[in-house]
Amino acid sequence: MISESTRKTRVADVMTGEVLTVTSATPVGKVLEIMEDQHVSALPVVDDNRCVGFVTATDLVKLIRETNAALRSGYPHYEDCLWAVDLAHRKLDQQPVREIMSLFVEKVSPQTPICEAAKRLSCSARHHLVVEEEGELIGFLSSWDIAGAIC
Repeated sequence: MISESTRKTRVADVMTGEVLTVTSATPVGKVLEIMEDQHVSALPVVDDNRCVGFVTATDLVKLIRETNAALRSGYPHYEDCLWAVDLAHRKLDQQPVREIMSLFVEKVSPQTPICEAAKRLSCSARHHLVVEEEGELIGFLSSWDIAGAIC
């Protein structure tokens, strides 16, 4: 059963207000560095003051797995080749995040009830929502923020 105080909670009450962002041209290596340094699992991708996507830890894991699979299938002695490892590192460092980011962006307003935001996350199988006011990114809401608000 959800408490009355939780029902009254709005996205603005629990969202992260100061949002770290990257652009679609940001190299994947830089994104990895930011995520590790800041202890975050997702970053909004913003171009021209508009959120155009998300890059998540899952997107990065997929890229690493795909790169590894491509190297292994194309180079039978991959484990013995330091140049292959160097190639993979360069690819990760130089590839723009636009090539791996999630394009689906679910948006909510700061006045959205937290229960509605939770339903939207659940229905979309996502873990992050962009909080916008008058078309401007003002925050970020994760499933962790919601869990903290209702517990």
